[in-house]
Amino acid sequence: MHHSINIMSLVADAVILVILVAFILTAFRDIARIGTGISRAWAVGRTTFIEAWHNRMWAIPVIWMVICLILGFSIVRGYTPGSEVRVYLTIFIRAQEIILLVYLGILACLSLPRERERKTLITTGAKPVTRLELLLGKIMGLGAAALVMLLAMMLFTWAFMKVVDHNIRSDAMVSYKLEKKNYNRLVRHVPPDFGLLYTATHGVLQAQNYITGKLRIAGMISYATNPPTRYLKGGSTETVYFEFPSIPANLSYQPDFLFRFGLFPPGRPAEIHITAIERENPMVTEEASVKLNAAGSAAWTPKHPFRFFSYTDPQTGRVLSPGPVVLKVTCPTFHTYLQIGDGTHLSNCSCIVTGVNAAMLHEHGIDYILPKADPVITGFKSNGWQEITGPGKTGQTPPEVASWEFTHLNPLAIPKTKNGKFTLHLICGVSKQTNEAIPNYAALFAYSSDDPTNPVKILKLHINEKRVTVVQLPERLLDGSALIVNLSSIVHGHWLKIRTNSVRIMQKPSSFIGNLFKTELIVFCEVILLITIGVVSGTALGWPVALLTTMCCYILGNLFHFVSVLAKANGFELLNIVQEHRLQGVWYYQLGSFISGVMVHVLEILVYLLPNFTRFSPLPFITASRNMPWLFLGQNIFAAMISMIPAIAVGYLVMRKRELS
Repeated sequence: MHHSINIMSLVADAVILVILVAFILTAFRDIARIGTGISRAWAVGRTTFIEAWHNRMWAIPVIWMVICLILGFSIVRGYTPGSEVRVYLTIFIRAQEIILLVYLGILACLSLPRERERKTLITTGAKPVTRLELLLGKIMGLGAAALVMLLAMMLFTWAFMKVVDHNIRSDAMVSYKLEKKNYNRLVRHVPPDFGLLYTATHGVLQAQNYITGKLRIAGMISYATNPPTRYLKGGSTETVYFEFPSIPANLSYQPDFLFRFGLFPPGRPAEIHITAIERENPMVTEEASVKLNAAGSAAWTPKHPFRFFSYTDPQTGRVLSPGPVVLKVTCPTFHTYLQIGDGTHLSNCSCIVTGVNAAMLHEHGIDYILPKADPVITGFKSNGWQEITGPGKTGQTPPEVASWEFTHLNPLAIPKTKNGKFTLHLICGVSKQTNEAIPNYAALFAYSSDDPTNPVKILKLHINEKRVTVVQLPERLLDGSALIVNLSSIVHGHWLKIRTNSVRIMQKPSSFIGNLFKTELIVFCEVILLITIGVVSGTALGWPVALLTTMCCYILGNLFHFVSVLAKANGFELLNIVQEHRLQGVWYYQLGSFISGVMVHVLEILVYLLPNFTRFSPLPFITASRNMPWLFLGQNIFAAMISMIPAIAVGYLVMRKRELS
């Protein structure tokens, strides 16, 4: 299937190349005089801009402003400062995209058809204006209108968010002074929140540039080994994932999944629950519960092996493969821990597949497959967060541990304070079942992987729910090796809610206005591309058909990834591999499969021919208060320009020359 995707892409590239060659051969004279024709194109663009202004273009920012204020004040209630900023910015930017795409898309589709209806195109043709200059002029005029409206919207967004930031900083300073006053008077035994002081000083609008690490969760971690040994906690929702490549099997006998866990405490009976999943088709699953023996071992064979193993058809030689397989394993046995090997070699692998078809592996003497090394362990998942629980009621059950590994750190890129420390930000949520009156405390261990015996320990760290907790760590931890940061709740009945970016190494922040300007430029790239498609559609079509064509191009451009995945699967997978194999000789199945495949590939060619609008996504950076890289902005600008050139070529070729002769 991967070859078919490349073929469809090559077909689309070939079509675009033919269009560009035809455009160059037809319009080489107009292209040669484009240097002197820019002024004539801008004359058309200026007229187009004035028409847009007379069409009440100035009212669009006002309408946008009213809509944003109504939505903002009705939605943003009870949010934390960081969430409040994200909601406001999401509303402002999304509303800009929707309103400008609709308004300017309609104007672009109306521009040329309306001139033909009014006979004003003849007046334009009386001047020495070529088809290329006319197209560029229309795009430039509507692009200038988009730029003016975006600048107005950007200024309002900046002013509004500065007011929001000022209020947040003022409230944070008042809260910090109150906490400090209460702490000094011994009314409270919790020190003042340094995160409040950080928010009061820096605000929440600056683009916080930070480094995130790889998150791992474990029920317990033993530091007696290097790397540390992880344990899966029994009786919890912790899940370990073993990911295997395509597993070849013989028709005569089936492979087995062999599990080998270290038990803690040793010798205690334990049980595991297994869920096998096709990675490329997660709807195909099979579940089973298996008891481990005293040594922590067990074997399991799926009841439906064709769903998970690859087989070679002896008649046709075709390989029937469901693709990679993922095993999810949990332990329902309370007070038990399963030791998880890192899987770097056979002896420390907690799950392997034995009895596979060695001939298909092309490795002599090997009939087993190892999963991907360093298996992932996750905790309880909820709304994009994971939760780790605190210690048991008696204190004998250790708390779950969340570990972040920061690799390839450049000490020069991490700012330090005057006393030689770098800043770590913690943004965690908290869930409470008991001890609700007790503040949230956690234990933090940070160490260098080259020196795990000399960690930095913070045994009682006050966690601010959904607010920044600031930690200063010594510079000696940045010794060029990996930095490990472990976090666990130390209060019984409390759960810490974490994400991959819940622990961040902070870098120098960037200005909000610069980040907002980059965001508006990406919105402008998306809008100018749609304007180009609308103007080109209007060259040979009436405005209703041009509007429908532009809308279809935008919708298909936003389905790029969906169609790519659909083409990879050769259509919707309604049958499993066994059913598909049984129906291979049935004529109506063959005919339906052929028609479905042709339609999918035609749709795929169309998607490759059209611009990929999914690449224009400014929100992930500004709503996360992260600085947008110049490389990302440059890629979007380049993609918009590259997509505009074939569209302009099509418009030039389909425009009737006699309209300007």
